[in-house]
Amino acid sequence: MRLILFLFFFSSFLGLNAQDFVSVPSSNPSQFPENFSILNSQDKLLNQEDSVIYLYDTLQLPFIDDFTSNRLRSRVDDPVNDPRVSDTVLYAIKLTNGSIYRDTIGFVIDTTWIYQIGSGGAKVDSTANFEGLVIFTDLSKYPSEVNILEYYFPYDVYDSLNGNADTIFKLPTLFQDSVKYYLVEKDTASFYINRDVYINNTYGFYPPSIGVASFDGLNENGLPYNFEDISLTAQADFLTSKPIDLSSADDSIYFSFYYQAKGFFINGPEREDSLNLDFYNASTKKWGNVWGSRGIELDSFKQVILRVPLEFKSEAFQFRFRNKAKITGAYDVWNVDYIYLNDRRRKIDTVRKDLAFVYDATPLLKDYYAMPVWHFKTDPSAYMADTVRITVRNNFINELNLFNKIVIPDTTNPTTPFYIFPGTNQFLPIREFSGLSLPYPINFSYPTTAIDTSQVFKAICDVDFRPAAIEIKDFIRANDTVISKAVLKDYYAYDDGSAEAGYGINAGTFGGNETYMAVEFSSPFPDTIGGLMMYYLPQDFDARKQKVELRVWNSLRPTNLLFQKEMTLNPIYGEQGGMITYFFDSLIEVGTTFYIGLRSLGKTSLNIGYDLNTNSKDKISWSLDGSNWSFPNTGIPDGSLMLRPIFRKKNFGVGLKENFKKDISQFKIYPQPASNILYIDSESLNFKSTRIYSMQGSLIYNNPYSNVIQLEGIQNGIYILELESNQGKISRKKFIISK
Repeated sequence: MRLILFLFFFSSFLGLNAQDFVSVPSSNPSQFPENFSILNSQDKLLNQEDSVIYLYDTLQLPFIDDFTSNRLRSRVDDPVNDPRVSDTVLYAIKLTNGSIYRDTIGFVIDTTWIYQIGSGGAKVDSTANFEGLVIFTDLSKYPSEVNILEYYFPYDVYDSLNGNADTIFKLPTLFQDSVKYYLVEKDTASFYINRDVYINNTYGFYPPSIGVASFDGLNENGLPYNFEDISLTAQADFLTSKPIDLSSADDSIYFSFYYQAKGFFINGPEREDSLNLDFYNASTKKWGNVWGSRGIELDSFKQVILRVPLEFKSEAFQFRFRNKAKITGAYDVWNVDYIYLNDRRRKIDTVRKDLAFVYDATPLLKDYYAMPVWHFKTDPSAYMADTVRITVRNNFINELNLFNKIVIPDTTNPTTPFYIFPGTNQFLPIREFSGLSLPYPINFSYPTTAIDTSQVFKAICDVDFRPAAIEIKDFIRANDTVISKAVLKDYYAYDDGSAEAGYGINAGTFGGNETYMAVEFSSPFPDTIGGLMMYYLPQDFDARKQKVELRVWNSLRPTNLLFQKEMTLNPIYGEQGGMITYFFDSLIEVGTTFYIGLRSLGKTSLNIGYDLNTNSKDKISWSLDGSNWSFPNTGIPDGSLMLRPIFRKKNFGVGLKENFKKDISQFKIYPQPASNILYIDSESLNFKSTRIYSMQGSLIYNNPYSNVIQLEGIQNGIYILELESNQGKISRKKFIISK
């Protein structure tokens, strides 16, 4: 069962006493895009970002989403090379025959005149100085509005009878312009046009169905909406549906959902925070607020059901949820679940005949989420869990007969599983609106010869009313199956890959700026490790100013150091998924018990990911001098520090594994956002030129390669940095200028 912690950080206490702490994640690296460079939120009121247009189709009733699956729109990180993307160039001004308007001086749409001036200087006659008709396209939005305009020469002419003519020029008001749009093909699996929220199975406390949409202060890339003002509370996430056709629906249309403030978080939304629901009126092209809640604490999910007013009934109805929160981290979380929109409903239509899993199944390994496959093979029975536990909920008004089973399939022979429990149909009563926690005994050792190239084996947990077809099936079948798995790769992991908090050490007034943290591991025999993985949670300071060393010990009490090597925390915001991999410069031989960790020297503690869904807290130690070690203090909740040893890796040299390839496509850029200077960080020296393009394709900057780029004179916005190698290879990254 997952716990989410916000802040165990009492500054007045920690300023005087050394202590470890856990804190609110300032980012969510699991949401980082594959090409990680987009670091600011976009305008969520439009289905448009960086000239990337996501095409979508209209949904039909019923609309049902319990967030068992991720129905957010697909992400496009590289519109230039993504095969799902096509591009089109639109021009602001075309002539009525379809040709592009070529005049470069512009024109006016207010009438200009040719005046006839008499001998006495008075105006005798006037004629409109008319040039013609043009087709004008508004490029500020897509789809664009198109209008036919009369346009005039940008000057008045005063023509006198004596043959003299004066021309008085006017400032042109319309000029030719163009924009390139990248059109992303329709994603038929998505329900939404944006992706700000975080779909997960861990933040909700006892949800009606596994999976929730969590609203916080992080944007769709897992980064704060604001990097600087730690007190700023503002509009944060949006969840906006695709258009839904209500035009032929019955007038009795109802929209229902569940929501929860706080959930597993300790600090829920404050009173100044809020969650709101809006409906879109297609006839007026405006959003109308139909429901809202101030920041409160709800231990359980609460259901809301609303009738859709007739003014919203159209072929282009939309709904959106939005939250107001502190926008500098994963603060003020709201969880939304079980959205259901349909006609022919009533106000009392709040119950579904649905049996649903509530949480993920526990893992198939006893002490780890992952371990080296050759270690597992020494004694599979010793490492497999004795029990896999599930939690199921009955959302119906009556008791149901629960049929349940766990199956470990044989991937080579799908018709005959390795293991199934119970062996015969088993029915258990589950009371109305209640849950049931079930342990499955795992009296089975996975055959090592069946471990395939994926090095992952799974157990399928399934529930139903009964196995016979005579029973009406669940309202939502997708929430009736969860997977328990064991990862057998080349590393150990106590954690499951998610960081609900950050773990750090505050030295206080004792010990200066030096801190240590370490995690204990055990292996069945002595072996060699060649690196480690670290889930680094960024903070609001430049970690490159810190001195950080990787360390390996064979003992902490007394301290016996095997290996130390200074590393570079680069990039600041890690890689997609959050894990950064560092390789040692040689293989380190370790015994059956050893420790990996960090020494940090700097004014501010580094925060390492802390997984609150697993518990290896007794394996963590911290120190201020590297000799006297303490276990986590009693205020720290159960969890696992996200450091992983990698076994039997060859000598690649210390550094990010992405960098040792010295491929020019692996360069990094910082800071993000940039203001006046942009730095390029790469081990490759194989560059000859640097170019910067606007998102409309205009060349802004073109110079010989330098790892420092001056940005003076370039306006705020999103740009594409292009590097060209001596061999002509092109690599690109987006970046933001914000001054």
